Amino acid sequence: MTELRRPTPLDPGRHRREQFDSGEPILDEWLRRYAGQNRRRDTAATWVIADTDDVVVAYASVAMTGIDRSSAPMELIKGAPNPIPALLLGRLAVDRNYANLGVGTALTLYVLATAIELNEKAACRATVVSAINPAARAWWERLGFHPFQPDDTAELDLYLLTSEIEATLRRLR
Repeated sequence: MTELRRPTPLDPGRHRREQFDSGEPILDEWLRRYAGQNRRRDTAATWVIADTDDVVVAYASVAMTGIDRSSAPMELIKGAPNPIPALLLGRLAVDRNYANLGVGTALTLYVLATAIELNEKAACRATVVSAINPAARAWWERLGFHPFQPDDTAELDLYLLTSEIEATLRRLR
């Protein structure tokens, strides 16, 4: 097995993205074409796990967001302003050669730890994700995320309260 490096911000001049293949063309294309642009425009930061040759094997993009109270579940609304401050984990993908090895979970745990740090400096009530499909929704739910509309099995938007992150980290480490 190839040795992997700790998560680091994407460096378009160093990190090799051209070989990345998650099996989801939209996620692969975003990494290759838009991740660097989003960072330069201060709209999303992309964190990568790369091998020792700087080939990207997993990535996650994060940005700040606000959740409209009118579309939020009660546990998010309680005592929160409008919009509710949150961290958006906008994209998460793992190269197929590294699938099912825990790389995606490790990167997610890194982002969740970042949410805790962020909450100490600026309000961050929750981390939110939009699952790409129902299988991804089930994966996020196993990590502790909750669907915004629990009764809607087609709902792909999920959240994890910042107050729940510590327990999630302990459970998954």
